[in-house]
Amino acid sequence: MKSPPLLVAALVACIIVLCFNYWIASSRSMDLQGRIMDLEGKVRRAAAERGAVELKKNEFQGELEKQQQQIDKIQSLHSLQMESANRVHQEEKAVLMSNITVNERLIQSLREHLKELQTEYGKLQLDVHWFQKNQTDLQRKFSYDLSQCIKHVKESKEQCEERIAELTKKSSDVPQIKENKDFSEDSEKNSQ
Repeated sequence: MKSPPLLVAALVACIIVLCFNYWIASSRSMDLQGRIMDLEGKVRRAAAERGAVELKKNEFQGELEKQQQQIDKIQSLHSLQMESANRVHQEEKAVLMSNITVNERLIQSLREHLKELQTEYGKLQLDVHWFQKNQTDLQRKFSYDLSQCIKHVKESKEQCEERIAELTKKSSDVPQIKENKDFSEDSEKNSQ
């Protein structure tokens, strides 16, 4: 069972090649196992991160739902406030409009009353003018009548003095008793 040396060399070469291939395959296998371990770690970390992200996502969704509910409440409250504000605004607007119409009517009536007062004032001014004119006429007439009266009184006084003078002349001729009687009668006439 002698084997030829060529066959032994071929077998040794095959063993060397197989060992070399085994060594390369095992080193590759070790690299691949290291990569697989790295990838598994990355996958675990990614899964953990994904789980954390899912938890945060769930928390954020819960917060978002709470905030959405708060927003809905705020919006409903805001809409109620807006409705009440609109209602109050409409009521105030109606009150103001009624006040405006009442004030416009009042202004119109006051304008009409002002026109009436202006016409009455014009009439009163005319009356005052006529009264002043009549007053000046009456003053002229009164002063004329007064001067006539004074003139008449002076004339009457002169006539009385003339009569008194005549009577005194006549009384010197008639006795003293008769003179007193005549004088009293004349004085009564003159006083009348």
